[in-house]
Amino acid sequence: MGELTLKERYLHILEGRDIERPSCACPLQTGTIELMKKTDSFWPQAHSDALKMARLSFGAWKYTGIESARVPFCLTVEAEALGCTIKQGDLISQPSVQKHPVSDKKSLENLAVPNPEKDKRMPVIGTAVSMLKEWTDDKIPIIGGVVGPFTLAGHLRGIGDLLLDFFDNPGFVEEILDFSKEVCISFSNYLEDQGADSITIIDPSATTELIGPEDFKRLVAPRIEDIIKTLKTPAVLHICGDTTAILDAMEKTGARGISIDHLVDIETAKTYLKNSALVGNINPIDTLMLGSKEKIESETKACILKGADIIAPGCGISPKTPTENIVNYINVAKKIRGKL
Repeated sequence: MGELTLKERYLHILEGRDIERPSCACPLQTGTIELMKKTDSFWPQAHSDALKMARLSFGAWKYTGIESARVPFCLTVEAEALGCTIKQGDLISQPSVQKHPVSDKKSLENLAVPNPEKDKRMPVIGTAVSMLKEWTDDKIPIIGGVVGPFTLAGHLRGIGDLLLDFFDNPGFVEEILDFSKEVCISFSNYLEDQGADSITIIDPSATTELIGPEDFKRLVAPRIEDIIKTLKTPAVLHICGDTTAILDAMEKTGARGISIDHLVDIETAKTYLKNSALVGNINPIDTLMLGSKEKIESETKACILKGADIIAPGCGISPKTPTENIVNYINVAKKIRGKL
């Protein structure tokens, strides 16, 4: 058998097969200012223009060697389609939610699951996925990013009010989460239909810094599992912060890849994960954006030595990250065959 394509390597790893080296795919955001300049595709326009979005995502592979193409670059697509007011951001800041439409049960009942083929930026993401599928000749993995149910619930309700609801109105929390789950299912399935080879579920607000492990296991994990059960392609799950206490629950969702923050020790994580591939976890700021060549090389090698299966930053790549730093970690990872 010949050399694996980048798509085959990524999918084989998520399937649990033994591979001669790790993948250098990045299931999280990859847009940087330098790549925007190279592709003439700048934020915030690249958040809403399918061609610019696809060019910028394609540029991450073309100019750095990242072994995937991933869209979108922000976490507000679903929120905007549901009526949240969005601040568009600029070259160095992603769009963010400013106003939340769910003030009570009635306002939640007035919401409907968006139609991803028509509503706001959802079809833009689908078009970008289709473009990338064509441009890459199906040789590299196309990854669609969707916001997880707890983070989307926070966008709708406001994270502060949502956390208060845990004590004041726990039933309402479950209703918002159930609705958010249905939005995630609809959008994930749509991106698959447009050609996504894998779905990354990003649920940063579900961090143990905001909700306890038991609440995650009781309220969030089962709904993520429901989303993943509807997928035809393998899912990667990313939650920010130190997720050590919930790694077992993250794996039980059915996610084939678990993406960990740099705060999580890889060797410790490997003791919790029995079936899922481990994705991560280079420090995106201190190492990848600001670190020396030697520091980047050392941390990349350490990730492989400790057992990471897909070598990637522990969170989305900062827009200010130099291209040469990304190229550096990719080159180190690609040279290593097997474990050190």
